[in-house]
Amino acid sequence: MARREDYLTPEVLADVDEVDRYLASKGKIDYPTHTEQDSPPTAYSIAIDDPLPPPKFLSLEQMMSHNNDPMPKQVIEGVLHKGSKMIISGSSKAGKTLSLLHLGLAAANGSTWLGHRTATSKVIYLDFELKKRIAARRIAEMVNANDQYDPKNENFMYCSLRGQSRTLEDLVHHIEDLENHRPDLVIVDPFYKLATGADENDAGAISEVVNRMEKFSERLDCSFVYAHHFSKGNKADTDHIDRASGSGVFARDPDAILTLTPHEEEDHLVLEATLRDFPTPSPQVVEFSWPNFIHKPDMEPKLRKPGQTKENKLLNDKLSTALIELLKPNSIMGLNNLRNKLEEKTGEEIHPNKLRNLIKKTKNISELKTQKGKENIYSYNDK
Repeated sequence: MARREDYLTPEVLADVDEVDRYLASKGKIDYPTHTEQDSPPTAYSIAIDDPLPPPKFLSLEQMMSHNNDPMPKQVIEGVLHKGSKMIISGSSKAGKTLSLLHLGLAAANGSTWLGHRTATSKVIYLDFELKKRIAARRIAEMVNANDQYDPKNENFMYCSLRGQSRTLEDLVHHIEDLENHRPDLVIVDPFYKLATGADENDAGAISEVVNRMEKFSERLDCSFVYAHHFSKGNKADTDHIDRASGSGVFARDPDAILTLTPHEEEDHLVLEATLRDFPTPSPQVVEFSWPNFIHKPDMEPKLRKPGQTKENKLLNDKLSTALIELLKPNSIMGLNNLRNKLEEKTGEEIHPNKLRNLIKKTKNISELKTQKGKENIYSYNDK
């Protein structure tokens, strides 16, 4: 085995001494340092958890002087400021991902989302759930079905992260390295994929994750929105902020808490919100009609009660059968005329929205749209 002294021969030591003498002759070297006037470094930015500067304490007079400071941009009007956090939760397969994709597209285009206006914003959508090709098809269907979404809009950026375990810090670095896309809104779907290893019932563990989200939001000066799921069971009798599964942190930390809960009417959801920075809006109803959510401001926000799903199915079957019986002999003109005849035949009170939904779902029922100002014609065709 070779020994250290086998390499440190007199010749090698002499060469080392010569290098030392050369370096000593050059004097002290002043290495360049980065200043505030310099352009920002191109490498990764400083870690998100670097030491913070000392906190600033302001007197009452100083605070009063800030009273007229401009408020942050409202990314979602009356719901969410830029730089704030929002959670949207719902039961499994309730359309949370679809609603968040619509939020991203609506904000990128400055259009409406679930009845709320949005400000035109730069958006990043971090998708831990869908395969890229499935997400691409879904987004294409949404854009093609909505004139308000511009397919060439450059404000929306999508990132597929399915199968990848990424830290929040890593994502911050990559977002900061994007050229010409400083986001106003970052959407993460779903939350639990970003909190891998954390017990959602552990308040300490969840607090750590959402605190890091807050640093993320402050660092990038953007709104941060994420999806979460309800705990099991019917939620009609549970306060809406407590429907999310796991720790109570989900009901305390976000600046905006939104929930999508099944409405008593099939394929409808009740949108409820509790907000830190705005007055609480009234609950609203949205209809899920693939690939869209349709705001229904005229419907009452009645939550589905336990066992009501079965009752609704029986009622819908009864109404569908009666509807076919009415339309088999002859077509009927006018939705109200059809509704009156169906109510008379079944003895049930039927809301116009319920009848429209029933017509969509009943096989072999067609709606012929007539000229503007004239009523549509409803027919049965078994061919």
